Amino acid sequence: MKYCFTTLAVGEPYEELTAKLYTSLREKTQNCEFFITTNNPDFPDLGERIHINRESLQSLHDSRGGFSFHLNYKCLSLKQVLTNEKEMLRLNPEFQKFDYVIFTDGDWIMHENFSEEKILNMLNYMENEGLDFVFERPASIGDGRRDPENSFYRDKIYDYDILEYDKWDSAHVVNEQCLVFKNNYKFRFFAQRWEQFLWYSIHNDIRNYPDGFEIGVSALEAGMKWNYNGVFNHFLPSCFAFYTKTGDYHIRF
Repeated sequence: MKYCFTTLAVGEPYEELTAKLYTSLREKTQNCEFFITTNNPDFPDLGERIHINRESLQSLHDSRGGFSFHLNYKCLSLKQVLTNEKEMLRLNPEFQKFDYVIFTDGDWIMHENFSEEKILNMLNYMENEGLDFVFERPASIGDGRRDPENSFYRDKIYDYDILEYDKWDSAHVVNEQCLVFKNNYKFRFFAQRWEQFLWYSIHNDIRNYPDGFEIGVSALEAGMKWNYNGVFNHFLPSCFAFYTKTGDYHIRF
C-alpha cells in the first residue's frame, strides 16, 4: 500500500509544526511520502520523501470579522499531490501512483503511540469497504438549510444562496482537520471542484469558515462513497495531537 500525507503550511506555527510532524513521521514510516504547500519562498528543503510546493498566494483573508484566513487554500495541497504524480508519470510511465492521500491540519504533531501499522489497517479497511473518503463529525447541509439561523455554517447557506436548493442536502459539512481519500478519478474530480470553490469564494468574498462546507459538496458531486462512523477513533487511537488556541493538549483520535 502506497500512500502520502499532505498539508498547507502558511505562517507560524504551521510551518514549524508541519516540518516537525513530517520529519518525525518519516522516521516511523516506510510506505509513504509527504507534501507541503506553503507561501514561504524560503521554506527549507526537508530531504528525502518530503516534497515542498512554494506558491505565491494572494488575498489570504476574507473581509468578515474574526478568523478570516481563506481555509479553502488547503485544496492546493491535494492539487500538489496530483501535479507531482503527473510529472513523475511523464518522467517514468511505470511510476506507481499513491493508493491513498491523507490530509491533516498544519498544526498537528505526532503522538508517541503513532505506528504505521495503524495507518495501513485503516487504508486496508477502506479498500475492503470500497470507500473513497473518510472524515469525522458529520453535519448535514440539508439540516442546516432548513434551519439556517441555528446552523454554525449559516453564512455559507446565505452566501451560496441555497435556501431553495436541495441538491446539496445529503452532503456534510465535514471536520476538515483530517481527511483520507482513495486516489482515483473521484478524488481527481473532488480536488478540481474544491479548487473551483476556492477561487469562487475569494472572488465573491464568501465567508471562509467552515471550509468543510465546500469539501462536503465537492465529495457529493464527485460521487464519493464515504464513512464518518468512528473510523479514525477505531483505527488511529493516539496517533496525533495538537494544542488548542487556549494551549490545551488534545490527543487524536
